[in-house]
This record gives sequence, structure tokens and C-alpha cells, in this order.
Amino acid sequence: MNVSQSKKRIALAVLALGASGVVPAAAWATGITGVSISGPYVLWSDIGGVLYPTVKAPGGPVGQAEIDALAGSRSAPGGNVELNKFGGGYLQGAGFTTLSGDDGSGHSVTLRSLQQGDWGSSSAPTPLTLSYINGAAQSIGMTLDQNGLDEAVRRFFIASIPCPAALEGCAPWQLVSDPNISYVDIFPTKVHVGLAGFLNAGPILQAMFPNSPVPVPAEAQVSEVVGVTFAGVSEFLFGFSGTNSGVYAAGDTGRPFELRSYSGNYDVAIPEPESLALLGLGLVGLFLGRRRQS
Repeated sequence: MNVSQSKKRIALAVLALGASGVVPAAAWATGITGVSISGPYVLWSDIGGVLYPTVKAPGGPVGQAEIDALAGSRSAPGGNVELNKFGGGYLQGAGFTTLSGDDGSGHSVTLRSLQQGDWGSSSAPTPLTLSYINGAAQSIGMTLDQNGLDEAVRRFFIASIPCPAALEGCAPWQLVSDPNISYVDIFPTKVHVGLAGFLNAGPILQAMFPNSPVPVPAEAQVSEVVGVTFAGVSEFLFGFSGTNSGVYAAGDTGRPFELRSYSGNYDVAIPEPESLALLGLGLVGLFLGRRRQS
């Protein structure tokens, strides 16, 4: 099969998928509308590339400032909405904070903050805890044996990092449980969420792996975690590769940019299995057809 024929078959396959109501995720995306927020949160407004916080009480109205903060993109995240603080209870009102909305055509999505129950404990960590810690280790080129994993889990629950939540500080799990949402892009087959965080999250990984045989690099990156429900599927999303957001918190002006709050953007995504499965079947059929004529 020549290149021209191959391109024609691909185009026909995409058109067929579109006619069946299944369009590749890259076809379009819409932002989130009809936003509602339950629980306390912090609104970080972008004013000339500097973010200024406003603490919001539970049950308050969602205004244009929140909509503006959620209207960012991967190339320009802008402001964000922070769901609760340090695992819940630090802001007025305990429990999860959820942010819900849709794309105006029936695709709804819900995002939420985390609490300790999502992580478990040092003696009974959840699969999320193990996945997050192993992923963080692998991101800096380290493979944990069982002893190393046990020690990292233990430290994940120790209040060892300075923060205003308590006199003794915060545990790593608390620092990654209050996700900052910069944007929500809803595609036909998946949702992309922008998580604002540090461009350099080395201090968190250093607290988790103080005895690492592999030095924790200064540019180590790790995102917070957000719980997402979309198309009947619930996932915890996080990532270990950030990009420069171009913005930072007002109080961090004197720090190196990569160490400033919200200097990094982590784009994470959840797929919609049903649509992806149909799309996959179409592409497999295209591949098999090509093999038969090669």
C-alpha cells in the first residue's frame, strides 16, 4: 500500500468513527461550565502573572473570579482553585472539597481533594500510596526494594515538613492532598486537568527518600493528587513531569522561580473507557486492513 492510499484509509476510518459518534480526543475540547464547589477552598487569582489568595467559605457562590481561575490551558495555566488545605480540616469545615461541572453537552466531571483515608496509614497503606511513592522513586531513577518502600511509606505519614497546619508541620501526604486546579479540558474521550504546583518539588521527595542511594535531583518534580470522576470512572490523577507555568504566588517573590509556589503545571488526564475502546477497535481494524494489503 502506498502512502497516499494509507492516508485515504486513515481519513475514511476517522470519518467513520465520527459518524458513529466516536471522534478522536484530539478533535476538540471544551472548558468546564456550570461550576459548583462544595467545601472550603482557596481562590488564587492571576494578576499580571502573580497569584493572590482569597479563602472561600463552604457553600458560597461561584463567581466570575473562579471561572477566570479555571480558564487556563497547558500553555498558560494562570490562576487556580485550591480544593481545601492539607488533607481537610485546616480551612473552616472538615471533609472533602469537590468541584463539579460539565462541558454544556452532557459530559460532566467531578474533582475532589483527598483525606488521610485515601492514603491509609504507615501500617496499612492504600494502593494509591504505594503507586504514588513508587512512581516518585522511579521518576528520579530509583527502584525501591521492600525495605526501601516500607521506609518511604513510614516517612510519608510523618509530620516532617514545615507548614502552618500544625506546630509540628505537615506529613508529605498532606502536602499533596489539596490539589490546585488551573483548568479542566473536557474531550469526547478524556478529561485533562491542570494541577498547579512546584516546578521543583525536591524537598518533598527528599523528605520521603532521605537515605536514597540515588541523590534526589534539584529539579525533581512531583504533583499533588486529585480525585476525578468522569463518565462513571473514578481515578486518582498525579504526575511527575511539570512545565513552567509562568505564574507564582505573591509571597514567593524573593525565591528562585523554580522554587516558587505554582511555578509548575502538571497536565494529567483520565480516559473514558467506552469511547476509547471503540476508537481502539477502529484503529485495530485499520491496522489489520493495512497488513492484508501490504
